[in-house]
Amino acid sequence: MGSSLVVWLKLLWKSKFNVDFIYIPRVIAITLVVSIFYPLVLYEKIRFNKRIKMTEINENPIFIVGHWRTGTTHLQNLMLEDNRFGYLNLVEATFPNLILGSYKLIYTLMKPLIPEKRPMDNMMMSPETPQEHEFVLTNFCLLSPLTALFFPSNRIKYMQYGSFEEATEKEREIWKKNFLYFCKKLTLLKEGKRLLLKNPLDTFRIKLILELFPNAKFINIYRDPYKVFFSTVKLHKTNTSLFWLQKPDYELDEFVFDMYKKMYRQFYKDIETISKENIIEIKYEILIDNPLNELEKIYEFLELGNFESIKPLIVEYLDSLSDYEVGKYNISKRDFQRIYSNWYETIDRWGYKKITSE
Repeated sequence: MGSSLVVWLKLLWKSKFNVDFIYIPRVIAITLVVSIFYPLVLYEKIRFNKRIKMTEINENPIFIVGHWRTGTTHLQNLMLEDNRFGYLNLVEATFPNLILGSYKLIYTLMKPLIPEKRPMDNMMMSPETPQEHEFVLTNFCLLSPLTALFFPSNRIKYMQYGSFEEATEKEREIWKKNFLYFCKKLTLLKEGKRLLLKNPLDTFRIKLILELFPNAKFINIYRDPYKVFFSTVKLHKTNTSLFWLQKPDYELDEFVFDMYKKMYRQFYKDIETISKENIIEIKYEILIDNPLNELEKIYEFLELGNFESIKPLIVEYLDSLSDYEVGKYNISKRDFQRIYSNWYETIDRWGYKKITSE
């Protein structure tokens, strides 16, 4: 609902309007919303486009990468206790075409519709909750694997917009143009603050990001893959149906296995292109056990400034999470073996439990 009318109609056209009957009301609702807001989209484009393009990004953005359910949100929330960083919130991610000219209106309309907790993990939600910029890119240009959630029958086409390795040069340039535009727009909105962004699909795109920001900083957070598998499956079962305009016909477990393998093979192929002083890898379990030490390590290694001044704020935030319970999974021997046989490359690399078939 946050796209422009042009992008929405383009998606329907490219998908040959192949909408399942049950989702026709959803299509009508989206069409109605984007049509109503389209004059505001045009107004924002006319009024702010020149200012956005002239905006300077003076400090290299910081990218938190890692597969879904590895702790990217938790790490970003901790670091955002430092108010020197700018970030993308839920309202801005949902309606990226309206954040400069109509933010107060959109905020007012969205606030009562946002649940108090995320359905997949019960983390608190609000209009200010940090969000992934993949939703912005989907709304801007459709060049994202998320677009496949709308029309799963076209998933093979849209999945290539993870790494862009099989995309055309024109598509890569369109993505880079839209991503740079988003970063400038967000920088303008946040009054020049250094951007702290998290987006699992950026794990695929190190090379593209470096073409735009050669000295960008990266934090890769990883977590026990056995738990990540079950948590990711739960995420799909809880959230992805909200996007469907067709019911998917693929096997979910195999989809999760395949996406994860492709993501990390690309990441560890591209990681060598990042200057060693610009990337740090963090283990989720250590972050949970000793958050202050890990955060201080991040600040020192990436030279992010004074950490001592924000320690009290982080302690206060951590105290607010004292009642939060991490999801627990009863993993059978068969499941251990199945996950290890698919994801042994990262399990071995990160030192998690090896499982043999014996």
